[in-house]
Amino acid sequence: MKEQTKRILIAEDSSEWQRFHAEQLRSYNKLNLEFDIASSARDALELAQQNINNPYDLILSDLQMETEFLPEFAGEWFVKNLKNIKEYENTPVVLISATYNIAFIASSLGVDYLSKRSIVSSPLSYFFMLDEHLL
Repeated sequence: MKEQTKRILIAEDSSEWQRFHAEQLRSYNKLNLEFDIASSARDALELAQQNINNPYDLILSDLQMETEFLPEFAGEWFVKNLKNIKEYENTPVVLISATYNIAFIASSLGVDYLSKRSIVSSPLSYFFMLDEHLL
């Protein structure tokens, strides 16, 4: 039964990965899901702020997007700023990236992660992540 609706914000600059997220979320059959996709860290933060009265239930973010935040990755900047918003303090965040040190970065930010390599080799890992954070 899919009675409850959960809202997800995706921060991802790659159109291929945006399509991948959309396909996966549309095929997830345990909950009704609504999602918004932002193409940059700044746009994602703006969407999170615009939805402060009805916060997202889960945030999925790429790590390497626009480069103006160097030496910090755009995804790191986004997560740090998101965590400063009271309404998102307890919202699960999952970094999804091909970056080799994704586990270390996610741990230092206090968030979860999923490597793009693991999604490609084991597509079910995406659904397991959704189960863990939404059910």
